[in-house]
Amino acid sequence: MPSKGNYKAVIIGAGRIASQFDSLESGEVLTHAHAFRKHPRVDLMGILDSNKNAARRAAKKWNCQTYDDLDTMMRKVQPDIVNVCTPDSSHFGVLLKIAHYKKTRIVICEKPITTNLADTKKIVRLYDTIGIPILVNYSRRFDAVVQKLRQSIRENKYGGIVCASGIYTKGIVHNGAHMIDLCRYLFGEVTSVVTTFSVPDFSHYDKSVSGCLEFKLCKQFHLMSGDERRYSIFEIDILFEKRRVRFIDFGFCVSIQKVTSDPRYAGYQCLGKPVIKSTSLDRAMVVLVDNAVLHLRRQSPLLCGIDDSLETQKICELLLHGKKFKKYDV
Repeated sequence: MPSKGNYKAVIIGAGRIASQFDSLESGEVLTHAHAFRKHPRVDLMGILDSNKNAARRAAKKWNCQTYDDLDTMMRKVQPDIVNVCTPDSSHFGVLLKIAHYKKTRIVICEKPITTNLADTKKIVRLYDTIGIPILVNYSRRFDAVVQKLRQSIRENKYGGIVCASGIYTKGIVHNGAHMIDLCRYLFGEVTSVVTTFSVPDFSHYDKSVSGCLEFKLCKQFHLMSGDERRYSIFEIDILFEKRRVRFIDFGFCVSIQKVTSDPRYAGYQCLGKPVIKSTSLDRAMVVLVDNAVLHLRRQSPLLCGIDDSLETQKICELLLHGKKFKKYDV
């Protein structure tokens, strides 16, 4: 039974990001199940997966129920929060089904909303019509260190942005979207896109794409694709007038270098020794759930709503299909 006054949550999907990457004893919070179980205002009531064995293992691990089908779970639990953690290609169908259950108060969805821009636009229109908000897990937005950097950029604390670059793997829509969304969050909207290269390292419909982009506050951004078939990587490097900031180790660490006088050559400036610190990405899942709860309780704004996700996907689609533009009008 749920605790009095708590929000009831269910998870659709029992894969890695849903339930497998960590446990209740883990110091880091890396799954949706762990984040729900840690939040004092949320009760995790059920997990559903087409793989019944995976669902049973996850339910036992996180001390909740499993159900035979979506309709049974939704009718019996009547959840306030529904979390979509199924494979990308299934998101569209799952979100269509969830829309029939009017007692749902908010949906948390793994990115992307769908794998097809036209389908994503349909979901945006549908959920706007029925009045159910969707919070999308572009996880870096929920990292306090990234949030602080964004504010520092707005306050011009480190001077202007000279240039920036990012490298990622595993498809521009599936994983590169994290990079595009992070850049939009930090630098503002995109004003120019040119595709330069692609690597078929994820799927036949979603390659990792390289390109040159211009953002409102960053006039020179170089997007680079690695190769997931060799290894995974996710890093972003930002050169400000007064310092260099690099997010490394998939964003779990940040390296900061201040501009200083060159110790060898008088009259020249260089970057000092890097200071490396942990970010708060290991708590981003907790912040994600807390953002959903605060939205339900106080109408606090969503840190990444469905409209933000749509704008990010538009840019990914332009890159994927090699389309150029000089004005953000898609």
